[in-house]
Amino acid sequence: MYQNFGLLLKISLFFLVLQAPVILACSAEHTINVPGVPTNQTDNLSSFQRIDSISFLPPAINISDIKSSITAPKVNRPSISSHSFADIDLATKGNVILVPVTPTPEGSGYTYFNRTGSDESYFIYSPGTYTLQEGFSTSNTTAIYLGADDVTLDGNAQTITGNTANFGIIIESNRNNTTVRNFKGINNFCYGIDSSGDQVSLINNSLSENSYTGINSIGSHMYVYKNIIRNNYNGAFLSGNNAALKDNIISDNEVYGIFGFSKNYTLEKNRFDADEYGVILFGDNLSFHENTVRNNRKIGVQIQSTGASCIGNTISHNSANFHISGNNTTIKSNTISSAFFVLGYGIQAEGVNTTISENAIYNNPYGIIALCDDCKTLNNRVYSSYKLGISSEGKNSLISNNIIRDTVFTGMACYGDNTNAYANTIINATYGIVIMDYLNTSVIGNQINETRQYGLFFSGNPYRPGQGIGDIYNNYFGSENYVGGFNSINQYSYRWTNPSGPERGTNIVGGPFIAGNYWSNPDGTGWSDKQPPHVTGYSTTPFEISPGVNDTAPLVPQKPVTINATANDWGNIVPTGNSSYQSYTNQTFITQSKPGADLTDVVVDSASKGNIPSWTFTDLTENHDIETIGNPAPCQVHVFFTASQRYGEKPLTVAFSSEQSFGSPTSWYWQFGDGCTNTTQNPIHTYDSPGTYTVSLRASNGKTGGYSAWNNYITVTDG
Repeated sequence: MYQNFGLLLKISLFFLVLQAPVILACSAEHTINVPGVPTNQTDNLSSFQRIDSISFLPPAINISDIKSSITAPKVNRPSISSHSFADIDLATKGNVILVPVTPTPEGSGYTYFNRTGSDESYFIYSPGTYTLQEGFSTSNTTAIYLGADDVTLDGNAQTITGNTANFGIIIESNRNNTTVRNFKGINNFCYGIDSSGDQVSLINNSLSENSYTGINSIGSHMYVYKNIIRNNYNGAFLSGNNAALKDNIISDNEVYGIFGFSKNYTLEKNRFDADEYGVILFGDNLSFHENTVRNNRKIGVQIQSTGASCIGNTISHNSANFHISGNNTTIKSNTISSAFFVLGYGIQAEGVNTTISENAIYNNPYGIIALCDDCKTLNNRVYSSYKLGISSEGKNSLISNNIIRDTVFTGMACYGDNTNAYANTIINATYGIVIMDYLNTSVIGNQINETRQYGLFFSGNPYRPGQGIGDIYNNYFGSENYVGGFNSINQYSYRWTNPSGPERGTNIVGGPFIAGNYWSNPDGTGWSDKQPPHVTGYSTTPFEISPGVNDTAPLVPQKPVTINATANDWGNIVPTGNSSYQSYTNQTFITQSKPGADLTDVVVDSASKGNIPSWTFTDLTENHDIETIGNPAPCQVHVFFTASQRYGEKPLTVAFSSEQSFGSPTSWYWQFGDGCTNTTQNPIHTYDSPGTYTVSLRASNGKTGGYSAWNNYITVTDG
């Protein structure tokens, strides 16, 4: 089954450099320089060699490089206090459209500024709740400046606009407990909202067409809820700790949907759609749950965090869907898909102790790329990958219980030392599982079906074979070609059967012993399929994998064990009948008498066991018989009756007899089904009308009684 071949893979990698726009005019120029990532590759799939983790996989953007490359626009952010208003001769009322809902000790709590007659600004300097009564447009440095604690600013579904070089709303530094809500539009500023305060809430606002960013925040405990941030150069920049974003729509921004760098972020149920980079975050303890990220032109989600939790997100049709780096991260229950022709990855994870579980990944060229030590890739569904279904390159990793279907190239790649691939299902790939022949890799309990080249392939250096250490057993190989590689298998030290010897346990095809592998093919006519069934489910005839290399206990079909369970007229047994059971299992039978009878014996394989209530066959290896025997209890009435004829024309005369009854009954009560009754032992009754009649008899001996009924027992016709 083995063919040694030296085909050389020619993989040409072409990297498309991601170039964000570099010039934006607010009040002065600024640049954003983004390091490149590959987005375009071509491959020659007709040959194959060691798949290198550095050159073969599309590297992600280094998020730290992104952070250091950003230079914010040089806008002169005003610093204003309430004490300076009189010094610059500001009008304090003007066309008053900002109405304080809560009275303040200082009067209105705000100052109105109109320098040109049309450019308005408002400066809030006292706590309170303020409502904007009428929208306005301004070319002043700031439209609304919040310079007090405990301020609520309600936009009242109004719109404010700027000149792309000024600020929409500024929240002064060291100001706490501020809320900005219900603005229909904060548009055409350089910064829509620029916040330096702590405990700021931005609720139900729309920010668009802002020339640098919709929201910029450097304070802690920012809460952003149900905002629409659309068609800005950047959606949101957040750099304070403990930010929470929920139910926002962030879309169609020219560069970033959101860019955040701090700790303890929570993003939940947001939508990031059609940005250049959807989500770029780094900082420890991030929670990214139930978000939708789609159609972003370069990166969907990129996270650098220790202790991150990414659960229940839908990430689709981004050039590169999801990349995360950091230790102790959890990636669970996400749905990630791409257009098939896009050259990117579903999940790429780096760090130590990452768990990637229960994700559904469709149509990504690279399904899961795990570049982590101590990584667990568990219970994922990876369908229709172009390059790789799952690739693991870290040390001490576990790949378990995943389903990988319809991969054009490689279903699973194990490129890390001490990798354990366990209980995975791989269907329809060119190569089922690829492992490095110089690393310690174990492949146990997997189903590998319908591979176009090899079920298992040993990669490495075709001129310098590795040591080839690991266990390969209890797998189902359902391909025409089982094993291949660059070097001869007899140079390796892999163990092709259970190193503990055949041991009790359910194997890959349901047999009772875990031993070697099951060698089948897509038609079910492989070597194992053709072997005689055996109760152990394995054969002592070795299967030759290649010259000098054998599976010494290959799996074969299991021979079932048959048990015939019966009972006489007065006995009962559960389960009953002639049934087949798996060998080396236990089967218990419940033995009873019928009502009004006594259990007298249970006979097992012709040997009497007495009136026992049950019998258990243990470690089944042979066929057996078991019978339950009962007899009527003394003095217990058991009613039986017969009829001389049951079918005929009217009038039909029938003689009934109850002589077969047990228990010596002394009284009888018949019901013939036509309304007539009788109390003799053996009555004669005539049916005068056509019909079908049910007959019943109750009998008693003065101590016990019995009852018997036959439905539709007598049929009378009309000629």
